[in-house]
Amino acid sequence: MTSHAWSVVAVSGDPQRAQLLDALLADENDLGVIFVESTRGAYARIKELAPDLVIVFCEIDDVDACRLLSMLRIDAGLAGVLVVTCATEQNNRELESIASELLGHSPCLGHAAQMN
Repeated sequence: MTSHAWSVVAVSGDPQRAQLLDALLADENDLGVIFVESTRGAYARIKELAPDLVIVFCEIDDVDACRLLSMLRIDAGLAGVLVVTCATEQNNRELESIASELLGHSPCLGHAAQMN
């Protein structure tokens, strides 16, 4: 059985979070991680790269994160991409509320990790 190198796109506007994730994954030889600095324009980059996994770090006032998650969810070409959102519990509630107001439903796909 051949091993598949996973491609990962991490979307974060916070350079410290990107550095932390980079340090955590440094020893993982089977992961290729690409960092995108902002949710704006991230969709085009994700579409271009078609990664196996997308990690979106949600900021409290980043409505673009919900838009990005919604676009990823409805794009049939990205249906096989795993998506993880990371936010503090307080930020998550705010993001869910904003998404519900904008879209009539919450596009946030789940919360596999929480960061303080």
